[in-house]
Amino acid sequence: MPSIEKPVLSSSLPTLHLDLLLAADLNERRKLLNACRSHGFFYLDLSSDLQMMGYWEQMLETMKDYFEQPLEVKMEDARGSDNTGYEPMGTEVGPFGMTRDGYESLKVSRREHLQGHAELTTSIRDKTPFIFDFMRKSHEITMMMCERLSDEMGLSGSDRFESFHSTESPTLTNLAWLRYPKYDSISPDTVGHNKHTDIGSLTLLFAKQWGLQILSPDAKTWAFVKPRPGHAVVNVGDSLHFPSGRRLASVVHRVIPVADKQMEDRYSIAYFLRVHDLTPWVDSTGKEWTAKEWHDFKFDAFRSPDTKENGEQVLTGMMEDGDILRRPCWGTEEA
Repeated sequence: MPSIEKPVLSSSLPTLHLDLLLAADLNERRKLLNACRSHGFFYLDLSSDLQMMGYWEQMLETMKDYFEQPLEVKMEDARGSDNTGYEPMGTEVGPFGMTRDGYESLKVSRREHLQGHAELTTSIRDKTPFIFDFMRKSHEITMMMCERLSDEMGLSGSDRFESFHSTESPTLTNLAWLRYPKYDSISPDTVGHNKHTDIGSLTLLFAKQWGLQILSPDAKTWAFVKPRPGHAVVNVGDSLHFPSGRRLASVVHRVIPVADKQMEDRYSIAYFLRVHDLTPWVDSTGKEWTAKEWHDFKFDAFRSPDTKENGEQVLTGMMEDGDILRRPCWGTEEA
């Protein structure tokens, strides 16, 4: 439990079940669409997939071993890329004034997965087959959810969400390992992950520790998402929000410590499903973008969070002003 007084979003977030979605259960399809329209975040019960549950545990051990290496060793995997390779702490601006981000990461791109070769130079290369297995499973799950959303929204042909994720076109889909190291100072210089909406289509997040917060559209306040055993957290990103005509909710979120001191390392694994690079959409100001243009511009905003486009905050998907969400344009299925 958090050791400070904070609202907790647990009972309010919907829970979807992987086995029912795989079976194309009609009620579960309806729940999926409602969750993506009204919340933008939901729990995904993975308990029916013992292989994925085992992969999760094995992946945690693998990433712990990797991040325990000396910094100079990990820097051998640095590629100066937002899509692949190692990135040390403090690269981006943090969630509070005068702080930098408090996590290090290792990313493997879907391009590397499809090529069957990861651009890594350290001992982690030996784990590449397992990493690719995890990515394959994660991709299957997220693509299946895109298919269910397309079915429930009555989309056909090139309008279906899965058509934006063709393996024949370049994409910035990737897997990211993130470690938020423990600290014992009251006011660390590097802490958390700044507020943002996700760039991609769907994010499949595996996290067993506290830290994720959502800026609730209803309460207009930050609230923690409670980690639940055997459950991933899924959220909609900008490249489903805008192409859906803003009917699906890409919600502002961040990662912060739950106490003045973080006494253990925090680990999370995220699979970021992203549309192919040339997918076009129009943002809330009427400007046209391709997915890659949005990706690159938004990562620049991570490093300089005051970046605006037509006066709108880019980092938070043009959905947030200060710590208050604009009136959302999405609603429930009945709206």
